[in-house]
Amino acid sequence: MTEIKISVRNLIEFVHRYGDIVSSALGAGPGRLEEGTRAHIRIQKIRQQEDSAYEKEQYLKYQVELEDVLFIVDGRADGMVRGKYIEEIKSTYAPLDTVDEDFNRLYWAQVLFYGFMHLEETKGEEILLRLTYVNLDTEVDKSFDRLYSYGELKTFVEETITEYLKFVRLDAAWKKERDHSLRDLPFPFLNYRLGQRDLAVDTYRAIRQGGKLFAKAPTGIGKTISTLFPAVKAVGEGEADKIFYLTSKGTLKTVAEEAVDIIRKKGGKVKFLTLTSKEKICLNDEVNCNPDKCPYAKGHYDRINGCVLEILEKETSYSKEMILDYAKAHQVCPFELALDLSYFSDLIIGDYNYVFDPRVYLRRFFLDVRENYIFLVDEAHNLVDRSRDMYSAELTKDMVMEAKKAAENFPRMKRTLTKLNKAFIELRKALEEEGGKKAYFGISDDFLFQLKDFLTAFEIFQKDSREDFEGREKIVDLFFAVNSFLNISELYNDGYETYEEANGSDYRIKLFCINPREVLMDVFKRAKASILFSATLSPMNYYFDILGGSEEDFRKTLGSPFPKENLDVYLDRTVDTRYTKREDSFDHIAENLITLLRGKTGNYMAFFPSYKYMRDVYARFVEMAPEEFDLYLQEPNLQETDRVAVLQSFEVPRERSYLAFMVMGGIFAEGIDLVGESLIGAAIIGVGYPQVSYERDLIRDYYARENLGFEYAYIYPGINRVLQAAGRVIRSETDKGRVLLMDLRYSWPQFRNLLPPDWLPLLDWKSR
Repeated sequence: MTEIKISVRNLIEFVHRYGDIVSSALGAGPGRLEEGTRAHIRIQKIRQQEDSAYEKEQYLKYQVELEDVLFIVDGRADGMVRGKYIEEIKSTYAPLDTVDEDFNRLYWAQVLFYGFMHLEETKGEEILLRLTYVNLDTEVDKSFDRLYSYGELKTFVEETITEYLKFVRLDAAWKKERDHSLRDLPFPFLNYRLGQRDLAVDTYRAIRQGGKLFAKAPTGIGKTISTLFPAVKAVGEGEADKIFYLTSKGTLKTVAEEAVDIIRKKGGKVKFLTLTSKEKICLNDEVNCNPDKCPYAKGHYDRINGCVLEILEKETSYSKEMILDYAKAHQVCPFELALDLSYFSDLIIGDYNYVFDPRVYLRRFFLDVRENYIFLVDEAHNLVDRSRDMYSAELTKDMVMEAKKAAENFPRMKRTLTKLNKAFIELRKALEEEGGKKAYFGISDDFLFQLKDFLTAFEIFQKDSREDFEGREKIVDLFFAVNSFLNISELYNDGYETYEEANGSDYRIKLFCINPREVLMDVFKRAKASILFSATLSPMNYYFDILGGSEEDFRKTLGSPFPKENLDVYLDRTVDTRYTKREDSFDHIAENLITLLRGKTGNYMAFFPSYKYMRDVYARFVEMAPEEFDLYLQEPNLQETDRVAVLQSFEVPRERSYLAFMVMGGIFAEGIDLVGESLIGAAIIGVGYPQVSYERDLIRDYYARENLGFEYAYIYPGINRVLQAAGRVIRSETDKGRVLLMDLRYSWPQFRNLLPPDWLPLLDWKSR
């Protein structure tokens, strides 16, 4: 028998949704949620004073067997007097004179369900249902009462569940078919590569036992299939319900899709969905979710369930093209359609932010976790800097000033922004007296209160002003920034530092997440098991610490599956790339590159720590060897088409060596596969340090408490860039090549000990 568990709210919002996608639904910040909570508490206290029998937040549950389905639904009613009435409380900024009984049909549907559950439990015949609206601006409330019989409520509930079961039964039938196909599914390749079986076994063990696995798995092991295959098997065996395959780059999504395709071709039935950003899947020329501007947003919820049902009846996979076709046919938003299909997917492939980013994570899965999830985190080394970005937030005075100018014709919004702008001016003046920059721990409660006041004004502004006007986007941009700032302030802990900067008339305040460990640990609790893997998860202790490893979690370090002799790693220890010595190194580096290219004709990359350094050496190289080689010089901010063209240039037949001048940490330094003769060598100039900055120094100072300041801020991130760049050379068992390291620091123990064992001992470039 299939068991289905769902909350009253989720059930109602799926079955009974209606109307438009409205741009006013930009998301409620913590200030709004706090105001709503306070309003609930105030009404509940009033009710308890009116009747001591009033009970708040009452848990209700109903289950019923319908043929082959055990259906369980539960939730909490805001308040009740048993046998007398049940109340649902909703907060709003809408003027109460515009709120009538049918203001929101979903609210009534929710309280109807609670009414039935209560009568079913108490065997009552009828119940008074009360829907109370509280205006957050005036704190005035308004209630509507309706009397329902048990029979009326039972009919409503049965119709709701019957409608939902149309989707559930199709999904359950698929899962039964899926599980049968996966039960005896063999590994999709004839043989395991060296280390591949170990990774697959450890992944499966971690999924069964729960917790996290940190796996350093070098290129060539086949990390994607080695983690996806055991995860899919675990789902088929009932150990988990859904897999989230998370990446930092779009190219890695393609690798995951290819791995699933291999599993499917071997007979494994897996429904997967690759989430695409709203900008990339929108059917309009520009993204504008205002129903007056978008025909797919207008009436979307009136048509969406019919669209989803047809897909479940006809399709077994959810490609971007298929989603677009159905969205056009049913006139629904393709982005929202994809999110709905994620409910009915076994595997969701997407960017880190769909799970980790507090601004955009998939709340439908993680606010009320009822299933066992698996997180597969690809290229997990990238999660360090990405999480610092996701869990940080900043505001500037310029943003406030631009929004204030745009609000000229909206008196309340203008008053709020004038007050906020004044606060920023005062902060800037105080900061200028302290030298124009400072960092400290904590956040001012007064400042947060002013930001929450803006959110209150914004919600009223959204209701009063639905039409577009010049500058509106400035106000909306500020809303998102303030909303994010307040959300991040809720996460603020010992791993944070606040810093302020004054720059001319502008002022910036940032909540900077230096150590995301505690926040990430909370996110990983949403999953039964998380597998974090990368070829460069080294040093392991560094990543284990920052990414939230704990005592019960697993670690795995695998050796390279390729023969050591396939890669020669040289060191020129006479090159000094330290900042004060760089100008003296240009000729020496250019000479080494020329020697490298003359040694064997082929394609090479040279990776530099900055664009300036790269251009300076490039200029000297061209002077020393004019027209002897084919060259490419990377430019910043390349478009995807440019990136593809550069990669294709490595497949062009050539009669002379080709050298691409690249930047470490850039788009060509990781996540690309140039197999065989496409790339036979790489030169690494420097030790990969991130650019020196105020934030990097804050990281250094934070970890200096543990005597690891410079290591965590510069050395370890730098070595990761080096390993990623060098990893472009050997991509398969038959590849052969060479890597030339140019920096005297690689001869120092603290750097040499961070290099892969199969690189050592480093070959002397001068006696090659």
